[in-house]
Amino acid sequence: MSNLPSSMSLTIPVPPRDTSPASSVEALSPRSIIEADSDPSDGLDSCGTSTKSVNQSIFDFVRENGRTYHRYNAGSYMFPNDQYENERLDLQYEILKVLFKGRNHFAPLKDPKRILDVGTGTGKWAIEMGNEFPNSEVIGTDLSPIQPEWVPNNVKFVIDDANEDDWMMLPQDYIHTRILLGCFEDFREIISRSFRNLKPGGWMESQEWMPTVYCDDGTMGPDYGFAEWTQTQDKAAMTLGKPLRIANKLKRWYEQAGFVDVHEEMFKLPINSWPRDPQFKMLGRFNETNLLDGLQAFSLQLFQKGLGWTKDEIEVYLVSVRKALSDRNVHAYHKIYVVWGRKPEDGELGVPSPPTQPVSHSHREKVPNRLSMHSRSSMQR
Repeated sequence: MSNLPSSMSLTIPVPPRDTSPASSVEALSPRSIIEADSDPSDGLDSCGTSTKSVNQSIFDFVRENGRTYHRYNAGSYMFPNDQYENERLDLQYEILKVLFKGRNHFAPLKDPKRILDVGTGTGKWAIEMGNEFPNSEVIGTDLSPIQPEWVPNNVKFVIDDANEDDWMMLPQDYIHTRILLGCFEDFREIISRSFRNLKPGGWMESQEWMPTVYCDDGTMGPDYGFAEWTQTQDKAAMTLGKPLRIANKLKRWYEQAGFVDVHEEMFKLPINSWPRDPQFKMLGRFNETNLLDGLQAFSLQLFQKGLGWTKDEIEVYLVSVRKALSDRNVHAYHKIYVVWGRKPEDGELGVPSPPTQPVSHSHREKVPNRLSMHSRSSMQR
């Protein structure tokens, strides 16, 4: 369990919070370009800117390959939960906070009374939502008890597995998921369960990472090592029945589940500091650290269980992947999707989702700068 105070955060400058209404059409309009920096250097200078007791066995984490993994329903989540990974998750959280211009949510929340964060991880999002909505009850669920000890009074964390049919939660006003690729056999089931557990008029939102590596200007060759790694990772995940490429399907899945007013925003996140724009350069530099720190975690269990590789084979393979990831001559990026939709009011006729504009593939037209504990024991602090 982390001993970090809940108020601790990484010193990444966050731009002023954008309070303007979100618009899918605006987000997908080609009005901004991520321009590559002609300087091959990193450009660092230019960016200066209990109440209930918990069964102690869940703290006896599974140990493999020098990493630790969750004990509750062991094996259902393929990635570590140790301090090294938790620090990376906190860095990833701050990166997305900057990318989203300070927003924690895009759904138009007014005065939600109950908020559920599925797969809360280190709990930073739940804690910030508890501070933003002090009159709400915020519950974060996870397989690992890795959240801070001290949290706002209206925030609590629960050991739970979202794969289980019965979430045993009161009807929610807002349900949130973030970066859960590879966690479920079929994420449509999570969307359907969320729909059932929402009040009429309540919102669900998913903020998801698309693992595919993209490039707009032809600098990424067919033998690019980091892109090849993502394909290998995808093959391993599919072998294990835990798909990674779900982000670009979320809007359609929301609509199929019955949500209305479904919106989609898409952001570009550089994999390293290749952009010229100072903020994109900063985001890329921190994201490079995020990816380098996570490569082993993203690979170990997937490659061992899905492909039959040994730990030594994985470590040797990752040497060239890390080198490729840090190559600033390749102007590569990931796409981050944010999708949110509303459960219809009782008796409401379906409201069509706003149209989605196609994104041009021309490198001159880019997406804008958004670049078994069945008692579910509470871990409230």
